[in-house]
Amino acid sequence: MRGKRTDRLVRQLLAAAAAFAIAGPVRADYTIQSGDVLEVSVVGLPEARQRSTVGIDGELKFFSQPPFRVAGSSLAAAETQIKDRMSRQLYQLRMPDGRESSVVISPDAVSLAIVEYCPVYLNGDVSRPGAQAYRPGMTVRQAIALAGGFEIMRFRMTNPFLESADLRTEFENLWLQHAREQSRIWRIKMELDPKAKPSLDQMTTAPLADAQLTRVREAARKELELRNAQLEADLMHLQDTIRLTDDQLSSLRSRQQREGENIQVDQLEYTKLKEFSEKGNLPMTRLAESRRMVLFSYIQALQTEVQATNARRDLKDVKRRLDKFIEDRRLGLVRELSEAEATVDGIRTRLQSTSEKITYTGMIRSQLTRGKGSQPMIYVVATTARGGGKRQVDEETELFPGDTVEVALQTGLSSADVAENR
Repeated sequence: MRGKRTDRLVRQLLAAAAAFAIAGPVRADYTIQSGDVLEVSVVGLPEARQRSTVGIDGELKFFSQPPFRVAGSSLAAAETQIKDRMSRQLYQLRMPDGRESSVVISPDAVSLAIVEYCPVYLNGDVSRPGAQAYRPGMTVRQAIALAGGFEIMRFRMTNPFLESADLRTEFENLWLQHAREQSRIWRIKMELDPKAKPSLDQMTTAPLADAQLTRVREAARKELELRNAQLEADLMHLQDTIRLTDDQLSSLRSRQQREGENIQVDQLEYTKLKEFSEKGNLPMTRLAESRRMVLFSYIQALQTEVQATNARRDLKDVKRRLDKFIEDRRLGLVRELSEAEATVDGIRTRLQSTSEKITYTGMIRSQLTRGKGSQPMIYVVATTARGGGKRQVDEETELFPGDTVEVALQTGLSSADVAENR
């Protein structure tokens, strides 16, 4: 009989120790809150063990007991309530032989433990944001470790090593575009004012290979040469047309002068012949022939005047075409220059943006390579039950159930570091 009692006492002590081990140490100032999982156990009554979660209303329900509020209470205060409620009732206990026996639970046999706390929540630059199971004494460092540690790629979204290579390629392509547009501006300025002679080498200075810049400059010089040759050919054609028309007009003027003299001679001869005819000394046929010669001279003079008028009009049109050609060409060059300068401004803006990205990814890559960076910014937002509020903490700060941890990584480089990376 004594051996059985001893065995029973050992089992009771083991059950109590197991209950304590599950609960773990609890801070004296910790108050129960919604989401905590509590477990009631009775020494000697394994079947009386039961777990229940504190509801959103802060109430707890065990067995057939009506719900009662425990949120905001300490574990000891809640355990006192449980003991008081359970010690007032009889419980049916099934004996080993199958018989049921009514027993009264002693308050000292009842224990209450927190087996699972309300989780803590992590947000920001961690590998696995979200809820993490709370353990008594958990620190910020431990919670971050459970969340997979800091995630430097989370705020970069892409691999800095790969992106750095892409940005370098984009950076070089932009500089190549910049050099081409600058050579285009040089060519336009040379066409607008050949005497200005801007420096092509200075205008196309860029952090590119010499072979690339040489090709860009040679292409600009070749294009200028071809355009000047085309311009010279067009101008020569128009000027030749003007010269030919002017020569034709000069010839017609000389012809008009001769024809005018011929008209005077023919007119004088006709007048003399008419006088002879009136005296009866000249046949009528001779007078008629002289009249036809006068009329023929007038007709030739009139035709020459028409041709001269047409020549003067043609000369005026050709000169206008020449002036319009020069004006249109200059206007087109001015527009092209404006477009090229606007394009260069856009490329420079993109170059600055790309340069900043390269600097930024370079800093991140440098941190990853060196394995160090600045201290992260960590904030803890407490629950309303603990007064709420947000405060900045370090990694050794102890957490409480329900706390929300916000993590933000910093670049950790000063303005001098940024300038050096550029």
